[in-house]
Amino acid sequence: MEAFYRQLDDTWFESTPMTAGPWSPEFQHAGPPSALLARQMLAVDPKEGQRLADVRIDILGPVPVAELEITTEVLRSGRSMELVAATASAGGRPALLARAWRILAAPADYPLVPGRRDPGDPRIRPGDLPAAKQTSTIPGAHTGGYGTAVEWRFIEGGDRKPALVWGRQRNALVEGEEPTGWQRALVLADSGGGVSLPVDPKQHRLINCDLHVVLDREPSGEWIRMNSQSIVTPGQGGVVHTELTDEHGGIGYGLQTMVAQNIG
Repeated sequence: MEAFYRQLDDTWFESTPMTAGPWSPEFQHAGPPSALLARQMLAVDPKEGQRLADVRIDILGPVPVAELEITTEVLRSGRSMELVAATASAGGRPALLARAWRILAAPADYPLVPGRRDPGDPRIRPGDLPAAKQTSTIPGAHTGGYGTAVEWRFIEGGDRKPALVWGRQRNALVEGEEPTGWQRALVLADSGGGVSLPVDPKQHRLINCDLHVVLDREPSGEWIRMNSQSIVTPGQGGVVHTELTDEHGGIGYGLQTMVAQNIG
């Protein structure tokens, strides 16, 4: 399957039709470019022992399926923690802004602090579940591109309810490279609002203007489970909260700020 991007040089990438999201074959799903920005932020002036800890993406507008220029900058340099920024521009216009913390990995003998994560059901594996019969709940949606690159297997939800769903990226992010765990998480996490869409998209719009993902460990394997719920307070605003898990347990969390509008 074709990759999301082909690298042209150190800063330029060709977007393939696989990046296209559900709204139009001309505009990208925000998951692939978010992962591409994370790739570039991890690569700029790397330090031994540091790991990517969190990634925050601000979506400035639709991202065209076109060549992207990715520029990076170290905002705060240091041995134990660094703040890195990146911008994805198309046609000279910034489309996505990103910031990420790269921090020194915790010592291997540091005490385990598991918190109160949802442990899930270890008996349920993605390969035991039927593949989703549709890739979008948006009427007239473009079902190619991202819709064919990502496979979903629902445990529950997917019908205007909170969703518990396994997903996997079936192609490469950048041609010729195996996706990292972080890249796989970002490609999927931006779909938290899509898999848990709680309203009729013919009457109401609920779209995200950002994505914030925090992982305390690198995901292992192709499959990532998303426990996603959309929340909207009429007269106020909305948020999507996603708990991320791989087949070994919890890996982190995703948040999206949602713009809620009536149509017509």
